Amino acid sequence: MSAAIPKGILGYARYKLKQISYSKESIEINVELERDSRHNHLCSVCNQKASPERRKERTVKDLLFHGWKTFTKVEYYEVRCKQCGIRVEHIPFIRPCARATKRLEEAVAWLCQHLPLTVVALYFSLNWKTVKNIDKAYLEHRFEAPGLDNITVIGIDEVSYRKGHKYLTCVFDLNDPHLIWVGLGKNKETLSKFFEQLGKERCKRIKAVAIDMSKAYIEGVKEHCPHALIVHDKFHIVQDFNKVMDRIRIDEFKKADEEYKGFFKRTKWLLVMNPLRLKEDGKMRLSQLLNINMPLNTAYTLGEQLKQLWECVTVAQFNKALDNWCEMAYESNIKHLMDFADMLKVHRSGLWSYCLYPINTAILEANNRKVGLIRRKACGFHDLKYFILKIFQADNPLPLPLPVP
Repeated sequence: MSAAIPKGILGYARYKLKQISYSKESIEINVELERDSRHNHLCSVCNQKASPERRKERTVKDLLFHGWKTFTKVEYYEVRCKQCGIRVEHIPFIRPCARATKRLEEAVAWLCQHLPLTVVALYFSLNWKTVKNIDKAYLEHRFEAPGLDNITVIGIDEVSYRKGHKYLTCVFDLNDPHLIWVGLGKNKETLSKFFEQLGKERCKRIKAVAIDMSKAYIEGVKEHCPHALIVHDKFHIVQDFNKVMDRIRIDEFKKADEEYKGFFKRTKWLLVMNPLRLKEDGKMRLSQLLNINMPLNTAYTLGEQLKQLWECVTVAQFNKALDNWCEMAYESNIKHLMDFADMLKVHRSGLWSYCLYPINTAILEANNRKVGLIRRKACGFHDLKYFILKIFQADNPLPLPLPVP
């Protein structure tokens, strides 16, 4: 059997192997390639035939070879393209102006979505900043132009990227659930940038928008998509009601006699958790609390009934059920519940619209958890653009890079 390595395995398409040298001291392998003159010069932008102008050389990093650092030196040409002008020649295994081969970029990017930069840098014997630059360049190329066509239903939510009320606005396509846009801030101006990028014609195709009850988001949607239905999904309404429940719990704790204060401790999550997921001890403590405190009992009962609103099929059913719920909230004479009922009435149209477009922002909340994981794994991000690219990557993970035949 021949000891020669088949050309296809090396992955240097359109090039010939000129020389291989190595250094035991630095544990490096240097591969030198020359163009295969049988192939035409191609423009790296349009991939069309072009005329060579000036010969150049570039040395790029390649994958490790049995633990040895590998550098590949290639010759290439600046070419004159009839359509694009002066451009860099197309090299199948290196992106224009890149300092690493495509396969190294893919391997680094794939590992960076699972491991900290410092660990990936240690594995490839690279500086962590080099790893970050490789990963960032690869992600910029992969997510440079997210598709904004054929979008009719979207979801909008904010996500925290740093302490101190620093937020990003994320927009999802809910028909084919995936992230399509991320912008800095969570105000009307931020959302306007998305709609401006979307364009007036595509804005007209938006039929429904799932959002929370943020005034800024509501105003932004109404300004750019006045015909679209605003949908306040169940998740955010129940989340807001849970905050009301906690405020009632705190008020009742302050008013309770000393002998009953112990029943309120460590019950914050018992009041908002799904009863079916509670253990026996939790069920017993919750039952004791509700038995000794009527306001909390009333709020808890109304909370369970609130969730049933989204089981209504028609707008008429929803409005009737909502009116009944608000009436019970007013009859309770509990200020927090009465204020919450007022808020529901203000946003009534965004609630009953769920019957026409049963959409929600669950995928956005899942995205928020992914973003939190990314931030904790990296111990924070100083490069916001890189952080946004990592958010896109979390929504659309990179496949495991495999050899290309």
